[in-house]
Amino acid sequence: LKSRSQVRATLTTSVEGRTTWANAVTRTWRSHGILKGFFPGVHVALLGTIPGSATYFFGYELGKAVFQSDAFQDSSVVRELGLGKSAGLQGAVCGISAQLFANVIYTPVDITKERMQVQASLVASGQQDRLYTTTELVKRIANKEGLSVFMRGYWRGNMLWVPWSTVYISTYESLKDLALSGDSEVPGKQAEKAGSNWMRLGACAAAASAVACVCTHPIDVLKTRMQALPPGILERAEGGTNVGIRGSALQLWRKEGMKGLFAGLQLRVLQLSPATVMTWIIYEKISGHLNSR
Repeated sequence: LKSRSQVRATLTTSVEGRTTWANAVTRTWRSHGILKGFFPGVHVALLGTIPGSATYFFGYELGKAVFQSDAFQDSSVVRELGLGKSAGLQGAVCGISAQLFANVIYTPVDITKERMQVQASLVASGQQDRLYTTTELVKRIANKEGLSVFMRGYWRGNMLWVPWSTVYISTYESLKDLALSGDSEVPGKQAEKAGSNWMRLGACAAAASAVACVCTHPIDVLKTRMQALPPGILERAEGGTNVGIRGSALQLWRKEGMKGLFAGLQLRVLQLSPATVMTWIIYEKISGHLNSR
């Protein structure tokens, strides 16, 4: 639903094409049913979840190690500005590291998943002849656009997810310290406290995810349109040429305004917040268990 809501205005100018996401739920249900309508590409997302999460947390731990290293803490800038314990700086270091690694996995997964998700909209608008299976779609993309297309948007994805992770990790770490600061259990052992306060950690993760979504959503709209739409469709909507990120943002603002920049925001928050809560609670529990051994 998020992907469809973000490309809908590009594919059609009709009133039906610009209805609310609530109406889109009803229309999708009636047209395609539950599985084909609401779960296209779910198996692709599941296949990418484990390696994607593994590389993300590898990068996150690497960022923490860099931030806590003597060389980083003793650097003149960090010492002079007193940033040695800055949640914002730690979030930036960890966010950059985590996403540069994770997006190597997530970019091809996202492209395949999003192409699966917008197929129904492409067929309805006459831009595609029929719905393809995942295998058929991957072969079709590779044959028509080349294998390199599966990394299309890697840097644009980093422009979205590096700020997202920076805002998320900074907010999460700050909220976590605040939420656990009054605990009397084993002072100073953050991992043990995290394991015993999963409800508060879940609330911190959900709140941090929502904040990060709002801050970075316009970039997500641009990324989704670039990755989900086959070549030619977005270019035609933008006047026949590939105008780049800045040009795409200006075209989007002129044609759709603030509504276009934040299309699908509610759905993105509903998508990411539960996933983020589950992922980070599991991570905190595993991390706490390993650190206590």
